[in-house]
Formats: sequence, structure tokens, C-alpha cells
Amino acid sequence: MGSPLSELETSMKSMMLVFHKYAGTDENQSKLTLSRNEAKQLLVKELSNFMKTPTDPKAMKDILDKMDIDGNQEMDFQEFIVMVSSITILCNDYLVHCLQKKGK
Repeated sequence: MGSPLSELETSMKSMMLVFHKYAGTDENQSKLTLSRNEAKQLLVKELSNFMKTPTDPKAMKDILDKMDIDGNQEMDFQEFIVMVSSITILCNDYLVHCLQKKGK
């Protein structure tokens, strides 16, 4: 048996599991992509603490439109990772801003 997963490996595994937890839950939907409905459910359930208005229909549409990089009305794993990375960068920027403000 291999060594335990590192924190980063555990985070990567979690992202894969979350994506596949929602992918293909809609009837007749590919198990390798998220439909807009599946992506919305993922955002509402998995990122509600990081999003100001996860239930605002216009804000949700804007987010889903931006996440669908190729415009095919589905989100593949690469688009999902870009979205998670973008949100993580914004959260880190906010954290750094707060730490710098606190240090002054």
C-alpha cells in the first residue's frame, strides 16, 4: 500500500470526486460533463460559503456563462478546474488584502 496522500493530493482528489458526484446526474447527460443544471447545483451546494448570491438567477447565469468556455452549454473537467482555480485566486487575493490591512 502506498503512502498517505499529501494535503494537495487530497485536495486534488476531492475536486475530482466533487465533479463526478454532479456530472451525469441529469437524465441523458454525459457522465464526463456538467449540464448547466448540474453546474448550478454544484455551485449552490459546494460553494455557497464563497459566493455572495448563489441563488440569484442573473448572477448564476453570468457565472455559468463565464464557466462554459467553449459555449457548448456543458462544463467539462477542464472548465471546472479553471472555475475552481479562479475562485481560489480571488479568495487568496482577499485573504492577502485582509492580512496586509491587519499588519498596518
